[in-house]
Amino acid sequence: MERQFVRIVDGPFAGFDAEIVSVDGDRLTARVTVFGRPTAVELHRDQLEHPEDIPALWSSEAEADGEVHAGLRERIAAQYDDLGYGEKFEFFLERVDLPEEDLAQEWDAYTALCAEVDAHVQRHRAVALRAFDQEIAPLPAGEARRRVAADSGRWLPVEAAREERRLRYSGIDRSTAEERLPATISGHPDPPPTLWERAHRRRAASRSAADLRDYAVWKAANRAQEQYEQVRSAAVAQVEHERAAIEERLARDWGFRLPDPIFRFRAFLLSLGPTEKQALDDLELSPFGIMDLFDDPERSSRAGIDVRVHGRYYRDPPEFLTFMHGGSDGLHFGLWYDDGLTCTGVASYYNNDGGGVGLPSRTPLEAVRDTLEWGWRHLGDRDDEPADPMDPEVVVRRHRLRLLREVLMTFETGDRGEQGEDYHDAYRASPDLLEHGGPDRLETLDGGGALVDGDTAIERGRQRPWNDYDFCTALRKELTYDPAVREAHITEARRRNAAGYPADALTLGRDLHWISAGDPELECHANELLTMAYRALGRDNLAAIAQAHHRHRNLPQVHVLEVT
Repeated sequence: MERQFVRIVDGPFAGFDAEIVSVDGDRLTARVTVFGRPTAVELHRDQLEHPEDIPALWSSEAEADGEVHAGLRERIAAQYDDLGYGEKFEFFLERVDLPEEDLAQEWDAYTALCAEVDAHVQRHRAVALRAFDQEIAPLPAGEARRRVAADSGRWLPVEAAREERRLRYSGIDRSTAEERLPATISGHPDPPPTLWERAHRRRAASRSAADLRDYAVWKAANRAQEQYEQVRSAAVAQVEHERAAIEERLARDWGFRLPDPIFRFRAFLLSLGPTEKQALDDLELSPFGIMDLFDDPERSSRAGIDVRVHGRYYRDPPEFLTFMHGGSDGLHFGLWYDDGLTCTGVASYYNNDGGGVGLPSRTPLEAVRDTLEWGWRHLGDRDDEPADPMDPEVVVRRHRLRLLREVLMTFETGDRGEQGEDYHDAYRASPDLLEHGGPDRLETLDGGGALVDGDTAIERGRQRPWNDYDFCTALRKELTYDPAVREAHITEARRRNAAGYPADALTLGRDLHWISAGDPELECHANELLTMAYRALGRDNLAAIAQAHHRHRNLPQVHVLEVT
């Protein structure tokens, strides 16, 4: 039997090369070398790089001939994509030790090479597929598999190309996992990067240099710096002029004190030109909710509808005040008012999908920056993206996002130079918060947590940035499917609230509000508990918002302001 090697890409042995020992369905036993000694490991096909290259893992003999032939043909076609990627990447393998004199020009040379490689790969793929159609496709499924496996160098040439590359570039990637495992165990720093990793970094640096060069040219043609400074100054002046009126309106009708960051968000929006507005639209972000009042603070709602439900989605907790829409599935962002007066931060969630609002944190512009960096990441800023040059439209979208980022950073986050995944790694929640939750908030089903003192009859932990799955599943089941248990919880919450302990009424009221799902009984219980809890806590404006929302929870849309 011919020896066959695979690359492990997932699990504790990720990064190791392994020799296949045996295969059983989707699972296999392979041999890796750890600390110089061979070790047998059990793996699933999903843990391997290119499992399609292993004939023994192919589909069962019972599969129809047509499906087998189609699958074989697809695998052979995919081989040439991998061959092309490897051939292109050798461009940087050969340059890792050269001086970085003009990385942008290096990227230009690389893109020219990519065009050549794509052309000849396409020719070779066409030749291979024609041969397959003539020689293999007429055969029964089992024989077709055997013919392909017996001449893998012809039909599945990727492994041979990888081995040839390893011989040509000594030590390219074989020892990385072995070196890192003892370093991790001992707490020592990671070993020096391999040749493959250095080539990846060189490719990323070259692309970044070319991107910056091209962006400078594009930016000069789309927005002059002097023009932006004038627009920004005018935006700031306009916000200062309108601030008092909008503050008075929100205090009068909602009882909320608007934070300074919402006014920076407003100035940011006013300072955007057509290109930056398009970038914001690319991210599917748009001002909504209370932002609709800035142009006309005295704008009223339609007859018979309480203005406090404008922008208020069905599941929004009373503490949530919408200021931005986020695109599909009802994603929206809101200022969060724990005590009914002071904004604690920003929360967001998908009204039409799963997931909770999360712990309130950040500012409106930080929420925009966070979304921007996710958009940037998915437009190809990761080092493990395919090496091909990006589509011209993707390049233009990246330029627009870069310009939007620059504008945003003149208002907030100007000291945060990280981009994409690096940004999220640098500013994610602290390990202590992830593990223990917010010290002041009791866990609630909506994920925002309740700011209240005391323990509750329902055992709750501290709210973390995401919900405890076991807790939420069990409590939701109790409250939804066991009326007797639900009524007992409600009765106890009423009793404790009357005795001066509103924590149960607040947390349970928020739970029931979140899971009401159009059930009139749950809606009524939620409103009763929330109203009594807020009044006991001196948060009368939140009680009034809860009652207004209860009256209008069946509205077909959340935009209730009069059309101007």
